[in-house]
Amino acid sequence: MKKLLFIPFILLVLVSMAACGSSGDDSFVPDEEPGMSVDSVGNGRYLVLYSSRSGNTEKVARQISTILHCDILEVEPVTAYEEDYNAMLDRASEELAAIDRGNYPAIATSVDGFDKYDLIFIGYPIWYGRMATPMQAFLHEHASKLEGKRVALFATSGSSGISTSANEARGFCPQATFTETLLLTSSGLAQMESRVATWLEGLGANREEEEDEVSSLKVKITVGERTVTATMEDNVTAKAFLARLPLEVELSDYAGAEKIFYPSPKLSTEGAPRGGNPTAGSIMLYEPWGNVAIFYKSGSASNSLIPMGRVDGDGIEVFRESGSLRVKFER
Repeated sequence: MKKLLFIPFILLVLVSMAACGSSGDDSFVPDEEPGMSVDSVGNGRYLVLYSSRSGNTEKVARQISTILHCDILEVEPVTAYEEDYNAMLDRASEELAAIDRGNYPAIATSVDGFDKYDLIFIGYPIWYGRMATPMQAFLHEHASKLEGKRVALFATSGSSGISTSANEARGFCPQATFTETLLLTSSGLAQMESRVATWLEGLGANREEEEDEVSSLKVKITVGERTVTATMEDNVTAKAFLARLPLEVELSDYAGAEKIFYPSPKLSTEGAPRGGNPTAGSIMLYEPWGNVAIFYKSGSASNSLIPMGRVDGDGIEVFRESGSLRVKFER
């Protein structure tokens, strides 16, 4: 199986892009130009996964990767698709019917885990109104690894919408958090660069190469007209929380010592350190319940607690107010 490799990112010069013509079947994307053959794998908080028969979706994927300077990986079938367009259509139709019976085509791509990534981009062409079969097979095999992750879907098509394929993705990964999607049809491919840039800006995805490790773990917390800061831990659970920001929640008082809320879906805890003795200012996850707790008084030590961070300075005073609090967390 092909594994994701982490090597320094090589900036690629993208070829200029012409809009693809209609094949006569508006529900199928006719990727008519040959795809780029150079793999590009970089570093950062993002991963771009894509499936592309002969180029259109790949160009969008590489544009995202270039802007964000991030990892990119192609999801490839074990058996390459036919060059003959009609033969390709026949095979796609057969594979879609087989998936409906529970049989997925073999793919040559796997990823061991997604813990290092805050946001996963997943791109594919739309075939007969549906997600291309290699990407369906990939999501079927990797669904459990995407639990709790933030996922951004992008697709190319002749003229079909993205809603059916987006519902398929949510069906495969019900515990993932899905963002706003991006669809580029034949008529919109010429505006790919501006469309992608605008979409990424709306998602809050940026390169952030100059951000140092300490500032990247800082969080601004707004309670009414008051603002305090916190410094998060460098672990998988804290990073999963950071990936969801900005976030506005209602904090409930619990046991006269902490303010809590329940993230949905639950934050990832795989590989996170367990055990803690909370003091005033501690931010922790109680794993059995899945709730985040901000302690304004010392609590009991527990191996079920996962340290997530600490409110800076005397900022914990804003959480001592009785009752529930409406709070906004921002990076």
